[in-house]
Amino acid sequence: MRIKDQFRKLILGNVRVFSDIERSRILFSAGTTVVITLLSLFFLSYDVYLGYPSSIWVYSPFILAFGFSINLLRTGKYDAGRIVMLIALNFLIYIVMSSIPEDSMSAIFYVGLIVVEYVLLGHDQKFRILALLGLTFALYLLDAFVDFSVMPVREYDEATLQVNKVIDFVLCVLGILMTLKLLIDYLEDIIRERTKTNEELQRLNNELDKYSYTITHDLKGPIHSMLRLIHLPNIDKSNFDQYLETIRDSFQNLWGLIEDVTEQARNRNFEVKHEEFHVRETIEVIWELMRYAPEAQGIDLILDIPKELEIETDKRRMIGILNNLITNSIRYHDQSKSKRFVKVSGFIQEDWFHLHVEDNGCGIEPEHQEKVFEMFYRASNVAGGTGLGLFTVAESVDKLSGHIELESTLGEGTTFKIRIPAEIEE
Repeated sequence: MRIKDQFRKLILGNVRVFSDIERSRILFSAGTTVVITLLSLFFLSYDVYLGYPSSIWVYSPFILAFGFSINLLRTGKYDAGRIVMLIALNFLIYIVMSSIPEDSMSAIFYVGLIVVEYVLLGHDQKFRILALLGLTFALYLLDAFVDFSVMPVREYDEATLQVNKVIDFVLCVLGILMTLKLLIDYLEDIIRERTKTNEELQRLNNELDKYSYTITHDLKGPIHSMLRLIHLPNIDKSNFDQYLETIRDSFQNLWGLIEDVTEQARNRNFEVKHEEFHVRETIEVIWELMRYAPEAQGIDLILDIPKELEIETDKRRMIGILNNLITNSIRYHDQSKSKRFVKVSGFIQEDWFHLHVEDNGCGIEPEHQEKVFEMFYRASNVAGGTGLGLFTVAESVDKLSGHIELESTLGEGTTFKIRIPAEIEE
């Protein structure tokens, strides 16, 4: 793992960050704090070397404050961490700058500090920026016009003064470069987020068009069937049972469509929950509810999952995934085969839960396999369905930060392979 990735993991940990822009500011805050801490240790050692041991008592509280700031960043208290760091940095710069000769380059540190404050807090935190800018300006005026110093005033010879000017210049250039790097990252993140938002809006718009058309089309079919029966001029009483069967089927189709649409909307809008999930036990309950359906007769369930296997995941979404995949396997079974089965396998490998749902049903033609996860796509109209089941499965897997793939051979069967984290990250 690269040093940059290690640093990012150390600072961000498992705490959720809501945008790339915010993540850039947080990492820059932490990086700035680490650099300032190291520089403070360097200047402390340099002061002790020059014969100013009292600097230990001045630098120590600020080094502790920077450490506290890093800890706040690591625990997710990003705003507090940045404020603590910037306030401490203000006073450290003032205390150090007020103790050095007037012809040094102290003013440039205040300018750099103002730039850092604006970049770290952004234009959206106006009150905090104004407060910190006011603090920085007040400390600069105090340094420039008031003869006061917490530390002993330094008496440098000409050579040492020139060396210090070079060091100050180099540090300011480094600070400006760091700020420019953040600004570049910041602008790139804005472009990336807006591009992602535009793509998502375009996708949602396309889905909405398709959604409206398909829902309207699927609603019309059952309603027209019932209306035709209602408006029959002469009802043959001998076919009354057939009429009732047609009405019942129409209502079932409507109810199935409503359930699928509701599940899909719920899946899209609900946050992911952290719950213990007993995999085998849940599958057994699902199968018990399905096994008596007419289309499930003659189909055997094969479970290859340890009884004690548990994962931490979103229970509602996992039940939806299992329910849809098992229903799909039952719906597209092959009546011509004497032994029909649905096999569900599950295991954990390297912190990932692997779920395989296999059947020896009809299989899916190659030209349909890439489209089965699309909204309202139906590879076959023979077995019914709304075309939302596998779309909802794919969305649920994506919500759980997982991956789904399909393997199918026409006439032999289909296997859905899912991989999701065995534990949900914070």
